[in-house]
Amino acid sequence: MKKIGKILILIGIMIFTFYYIYNKSLENKNNHDVEKYIETTSISDNTDIQNEETKENETYSVKEENKFDIQYTAVLEIPKINLKRGVVNNTKNFNSIRYAISVDNSSHYPNENGNFILYSHSGNSNIAFFSRLNQIEKDDDIYVYYNGITYHYKAVKKYDIEKTGKARVIDSNESKYITLITCNQNRRGYQTIIEGKIVDEIKY
Repeated sequence: MKKIGKILILIGIMIFTFYYIYNKSLENKNNHDVEKYIETTSISDNTDIQNEETKENETYSVKEENKFDIQYTAVLEIPKINLKRGVVNNTKNFNSIRYAISVDNSSHYPNENGNFILYSHSGNSNIAFFSRLNQIEKDDDIYVYYNGITYHYKAVKKYDIEKTGKARVIDSNESKYITLITCNQNRRGYQTIIEGKIVDEIKY
């Protein structure tokens, strides 16, 4: 019996070590891809910012099974919860929420007025990128890096809604907003919504 116990403990340690190394490699891959995105989309001093802002968003043909070749379309950063990750468009051929923070199909990217809507899982899995979103409060900083511009938002509202598959969000062409959506782990059947409004735009 003692031998069996030692074997089970050893197996448990091996499994824990494997998942630790696996999750660490995914985190390192994300950090590399985030920095690569920011570097390749940065605007030099002699670049026409207006031309960069009006570039059409690139379309990526990413096969779902090849998840390690994801190319980000923007980067989301929330310093308060130590979050800095790439975001990806969700398409009929690629269920991006399984691998990254997803851009809702009805979103307006930050270079135009409207609402940049993002959603991701919460919980304890390695794809629960919004697991600490419930810690965000009014006036917390939210940043989006997109095509050479850092869009700085301030959180203006936080609330829960029933999880029905639909969320009513700000629809305005007079300013720029961001909406973050995830499941509320403390209220079964509810989602947490964070709304932010633009306060500044700085080239990087």
